[in-house]
Amino acid sequence: MANAFIVKNGAHFFLFNEKGDLVIANLTPKGYEELGRAHLLEPTNTAAGRDVVWSHPAFANRHMYARNDKEIICVDLGLKK
Repeated sequence: MANAFIVKNGAHFFLFNEKGDLVIANLTPKGYEELGRAHLLEPTNTAAGRDVVWSHPAFANRHMYARNDKEIICVDLGLKK
């Protein structure tokens, strides 16, 4: 089981889940299409008997900021040329 914070960005969605993964996906009435996934943070908190990252990420200037109870990270979401 995993929960996720979901943020729409244009035609895609960013899903940051309780396991510390960032998933970029298309969500349509026809279904879910995962475009990419990266593990960013280790879970450092607990909820319902499982380890979780339990903080909503922030987005600014093509970057995502996320934290657990030990660190904060900045991830560049821009496309590289």
